[in-house]
Amino acid sequence: MLKKMWKGFCNLLGFNKNSKFVSDYISDTNIRSGIYMSAVIVALEIWLIIRQTHDEVVPLWQAGTDSSSVHGGWLLYFTSLFWLFMLVGIAMFTFALTYRRPTVSPKKRFISTAITSGLTLAFCIFGFFENYSTKSGFKYALSNTLLASLYIIAALLSIVIILSTFLEFRYKYETRAWNIVITALFAAMLFAFGVKVSYGDYVSANHKEIICFLTMALYGACMLIWRPYVSILLNVGLFLTFYLLIRDAPISTPREFPSEEGINAFVFGAQFKDGDLVNYITFIISLTMVCISIYHQRRNEAVKDEELEYIANYDELTGLYNFQHFVRQVNAENTGKKMILFFNLSNFKTINDQRGFEKGNQFLISAGNILLKAFGKDSYCCRQSDDHFLVYADPMGIHGRINDIDQKMSHIDPVIELHVRVGGYQLKADEDCRRGADKARYACATLNMDLVNHFREYDQDMHGAYHLMQYVIHSIDTAVKEEWVRPYYQPVVWSKDGKLCGVEALARWVDPERGLLPPGKFVPTLEKTKLIHKLDVRILESVCRDIRYCLDNNLPFVPVSINFSRLDFELMDVIGILEGLVSKYSVPKEYLHVEITESALADDEGFLSKCVSRLKERGYALWLDDFGSGYSSLNVLKDFDFDVMKIDMKFLSGFENNAKAQPLIESVISMAEKLGMRTLTEGVETASEREFLSNVNCERLQGYLFGKALPFDELQAKIKSGELSVSDHLL
Repeated sequence: MLKKMWKGFCNLLGFNKNSKFVSDYISDTNIRSGIYMSAVIVALEIWLIIRQTHDEVVPLWQAGTDSSSVHGGWLLYFTSLFWLFMLVGIAMFTFALTYRRPTVSPKKRFISTAITSGLTLAFCIFGFFENYSTKSGFKYALSNTLLASLYIIAALLSIVIILSTFLEFRYKYETRAWNIVITALFAAMLFAFGVKVSYGDYVSANHKEIICFLTMALYGACMLIWRPYVSILLNVGLFLTFYLLIRDAPISTPREFPSEEGINAFVFGAQFKDGDLVNYITFIISLTMVCISIYHQRRNEAVKDEELEYIANYDELTGLYNFQHFVRQVNAENTGKKMILFFNLSNFKTINDQRGFEKGNQFLISAGNILLKAFGKDSYCCRQSDDHFLVYADPMGIHGRINDIDQKMSHIDPVIELHVRVGGYQLKADEDCRRGADKARYACATLNMDLVNHFREYDQDMHGAYHLMQYVIHSIDTAVKEEWVRPYYQPVVWSKDGKLCGVEALARWVDPERGLLPPGKFVPTLEKTKLIHKLDVRILESVCRDIRYCLDNNLPFVPVSINFSRLDFELMDVIGILEGLVSKYSVPKEYLHVEITESALADDEGFLSKCVSRLKERGYALWLDDFGSGYSSLNVLKDFDFDVMKIDMKFLSGFENNAKAQPLIESVISMAEKLGMRTLTEGVETASEREFLSNVNCERLQGYLFGKALPFDELQAKIKSGELSVSDHLL
């Protein structure tokens, strides 16, 4: 309990340690407070100068008084403390107003502060000697001391402002210490001015003018908000000093005023009345409590802002930069001499699967620490997402660093060895970091499952592939709208007579600038970016339109098989769109065969099976595409009702020399027949392959032996010329 109370007491007085952010926040707030305080001071001094002009200068001018008069001359008027304090206020106002303003360059800030502070410094040198009194006596000695302190503080403040803004402009040097010194000097100027004016009024028996000291103390203390214990010491010291001065001050009676001959007309040892002393002490306590309250309010605001800034700039898990802050930092510093590195922790999902997500998070934290130690303070590290990290670093010795990082990563878990895959891109000067990160990521992706190489730099070949990828992503909508994307039809024939019994619609991109783009150039990109459904809808509609054209013009045509991927079913309502286009173009459903790849169904948890069943119920023929491409799950054959099994061309790989290929294909075809499925083998290129497949009762064949994929017009031309003979039996 006592420990908790002691901790609360220390916190109240400000003995707890603040972070750099909180300290800078409080210091910056003091500077911003200087805007309002200095503006008030300038306005007040202008009013006093106008008042003095009306009360003293105008009568002198009307009376024709010589300007060389000691007590009422023009020179003394223009070197009064009102002018000094106004210039100090203007200098402070200029410094505070231009502080950290993005619209004010360091050069402009230096020029503006140099002008205002330079004028103040010149006035200090000139005005002090004009106002300094050479008369002797306690009154004049103390007055000269207070006067000298005012001019010295004002001169120091001017010098420090000029020096700090010059160093910021010339060397980009800025520290919180400069701000503390400037605010302290300005507050000291307020205190000294209050003591000087109020002391002079007090000894002149004008007691009510002590309010000047109290007002300046209030301004200075509220602007100079440091730790509460500092505010307590400052206020107590200031008020005690002023009290001791006026307690023993030589005060004239209300009807007696100081004479030029000495201090005989003054009465020494005047005391505060009890009521005045109580009010005085009450003011000290109230002001101190206000300072403490302001400090804690600002500190709480700083802590909240620090938390918000941390959330906005840092990754919550690893403590590294987040991607947005990383981009800001790199773009601000980028000179074209450093490299963007994209780190991918290969096989990281194994950690989550076998160790759990908590262990996975600990691994990511360890990975972040490894990167920080490897690249040091001169680099920037961020966690972009999941197990992907970005580093902005000097490329010197990069291979050695990456190998060292890979070894450390692999030792985090002794059983599950994880490795890094790193793509690098040399960022050009002023190039957006985001583009560099994309290119580094692209280079990393080319490593794929390479277990030997850990690093690949973005090169010229990748540059062409990358720009094509970006072109595909940004042009797919235009390609769909302008029909650059269109179906090419590859013939499917009966194995027995070689007559055309169907075609497969394959997507081709006929670009007005780049020419014909094969599917391998754009389909993987669209699948990766989940834009593939846009292309497939375009192909489906084009197919329906071509079928309708043939029907309307009594042209021979055959059923068309169309591929749908797993992503299509996830990204759109395949059944709804298919039914809508069939209805729009009045296409008989027997002319459309739906192909679904075996891999899409291998890990299905129920969603696709429902869609497949609905397609079957609505009268569409279903084809199982790419059987044997790597999955070959017999569960797919058991759980789904397909009309046609499409055997992958890989089965024909090494057909002539591989003794196992022929009996394997024959077994698959026999199994399909027993399951009530017809068969089609793709990739047929030789007459011997055709003969074998025909002999083992594979019904349909597809491959370059029978023709490549053709545009609609060329397909019709081949049919018309008799090069392709349409079978009378299409089902």
